[in-house]
Formats: sequence, C-alpha cells, structure tokens
Amino acid sequence: MGCGDCGYAIRPVVGRYLTCPVLEAKEEEGFEIYFARGRMNVLKSILEGQIPLSRELAEWVYQCSECGNCTEVCHMSQNPYIVLPTSNWIDHVKVWEALRKDLVEAGFAPLDGHGDLIEYMNDDNMKNPYGEDKDKKFDWIKEFPEIKEKGDLMFFGGCTMPLRQVETLKSMMKILKAAGIEIAMSKDEWCCGSIAIRIGDEKSITEMIKHNIDEFKNKSAKTLFTACAGCYRTWKKDYPELLGYELPFEVKHITEILVELINNNKISFKEEMERVKVTYHDPCHLGRHMNLYEIPREVLSKIPGIELVEMKRNKNNAWCCGAGGGMKSQFSELALKISQERIKEAVESGAQILTTSCPFCIGNLSNAYEEMEPEIKEKIKVIDIIDLIASKL
Repeated sequence: MGCGDCGYAIRPVVGRYLTCPVLEAKEEEGFEIYFARGRMNVLKSILEGQIPLSRELAEWVYQCSECGNCTEVCHMSQNPYIVLPTSNWIDHVKVWEALRKDLVEAGFAPLDGHGDLIEYMNDDNMKNPYGEDKDKKFDWIKEFPEIKEKGDLMFFGGCTMPLRQVETLKSMMKILKAAGIEIAMSKDEWCCGSIAIRIGDEKSITEMIKHNIDEFKNKSAKTLFTACAGCYRTWKKDYPELLGYELPFEVKHITEILVELINNNKISFKEEMERVKVTYHDPCHLGRHMNLYEIPREVLSKIPGIELVEMKRNKNNAWCCGAGGGMKSQFSELALKISQERIKEAVESGAQILTTSCPFCIGNLSNAYEEMEPEIKEKIKVIDIIDLIASKL
C-alpha cells in the first residue's frame, strides 16, 4: 500500500479533520482533491500522461500551504490496520515542491502574485519580496548604534520583520541589551529566497544564496541567527541541501538564543503576581519542518506569571496558520480562513494570549484576528513571543 490508498490523512477527530487545513477550509467544495490522497492521485495521473501540466493545474497546486501535516500522519500513523514500511513513507512537501518546479520550468508558474515576488526579490534596488527599497530594511538599525558591522554573533533580519513588524525587532534588541549581548548585522543582506523555493523557482535564487553566504562568511560570523521561521528553515536546511555542503557557520533561531540567555540567568524578569494563560502555536517551518518544538515552550515556561496551555492540535500535529507555501500572497482569503480556525482553537484552550515565533504566522493570525467577532477579541490576544518576553522585563 502506498500514498493514495489509505486515506488516513483525513481521520476525523471530534467532527474535524486531523490533517489538512485546506481540506477543512474548502470542505464545502468537495474535499477529495484538496488533501494528500487526492493530490497524489492527480500527480499519478500527471506522471502517466493522463493530465497535462497547465495554468489551471497550477492554480490548484498552489492551494496548499506545504505545512507537512500529511507527512506527519503518514509517518506517525496510529491506525492499527495500516502498517507501512519506512520505504513507503512519503515526504509530501518535497513531492509538492517538485511538482511546482515542473510547473515553473514548463512556464505555467509562478502565478501572477508569485511572479511579482520573484521580480522584487531579484531587483537590484529591492532584494525583498515586498517591493520596498532595499535600504528601508535597515532603517530600524539607526536606533541601535551598538549593532556592529561584523562579529561572531550575527543577526539575519530577513524581510518581513524589518518591513512589516519592526516593533518586534526593537523588542528583540530590548531583550538582548538587557542580557548584555552584542550582535552584528550586514546592511547588504538579501532576501533568503524562501518564497522562491516554496513556489518551485529555485533557479532564480542561485546568486542570492551565494551572496548571502559570502556576506556573512566575510564578516566573521560564527553563529547566524534569525527571528523568522522561514529564514531559519531556508538557511539551516535548504541552503546546505541546494549547495551540497554545510555552511561555514552555525545557524540558530531566536528562541535558541533566548533559551540560552534564560538558562544562564542573563535575563531578569519582573515578578508577576497575576498569572496569564498562554498557548503556543508551532510554525510549520519551525516545528514539522525543523523539529524545533520544545525550546519555545521552555522559554515560555520560565517566564514568571505565564501558565502554558496547549491547543488540541499541537507540536507535530499543530494546525497550520495558512500563510506558508505562497498561500498568503496568492490565496489570501483561504489563508485567513485557516488562521481563524487556529484562533478559535486557541480560545478553546482557555488561553488569554496566543503566541508564536514566526513573522508570517503573526502576520496572518493578526489579519485574521482583526476580522473576527468582538467576543473572540475579548478573550484572546495575538502576540509575538519576542514582544511577550520584552513586556516581562
């Protein structure tokens, strides 16, 4: 038995589907084609020459956040009637990305919204998917003259936080300054290229990858860290895989830096008399893609006044926020619908704060939150883990 036969990826749990956020969001349209079994059967038909590559096919292919939950269920199935040997396990994300590469090479992708992102990323005056002037990414640094130009510990800002969530970067600096940590940054970093990889256009970022690695290598970086889950996955996993060799420095996520500071007593928190319930949303690029589940929770559990509670779907089976895989830029309403489902689940947990450690998750969850009913907004707030920590200093 192989993928496309068992259908275990849609096992119902309390009247909901376990695995695919797109499946749940588009249930009223007929679900089979939107979850793993349906997608794999379409792929089989493509390989057998029954379905040609086309623009219409691309529109369907990109309605997937590449969250990887279908892979998780395939690997960790608890169905006692299905026993799959390791050789039959499928890495669905790699399969979807391979199909996207074929669509790009055949000229049917990227889709219109994605094409703009690629153009902006490769424009010498931008080097980011938002179409902003490339120097704008570094405006926030003017408030922090202590940031050095080179050093052992270097920060990769990425694009989303410097251009859309700059206050969170300022919160990060508040934490690092309080801990006595000095960092360096390059004012000539380019986009990491994550979105291009997700939509299957790897060829467009060959120069980008080389530039970024050389830039930080030449600035004496021993550890490169980032606050973006997408950048983290791209630097730590995709770059070495695409290049065929390891990077000349270590790559860490901001939560890995924070847990070290907390465990070494470098951060002093205010004593909180009143406890607040906080639930943590696992970003797909940090959790399922990189297996970084426990460190963010360890960080939260050591902040005075915080009671960590879990949502029904958490860690390796966490519900996607809907923003990944190019969904947010091309199918924004679908992405928002998925995020609203996640917020409702956070409310069900009894949490007063929904936090996460990914700017894409924060952006989409916040957009979805703004469109939700007043009674939902009264029960919970959406806050980046960095801002949450900074508020406790």
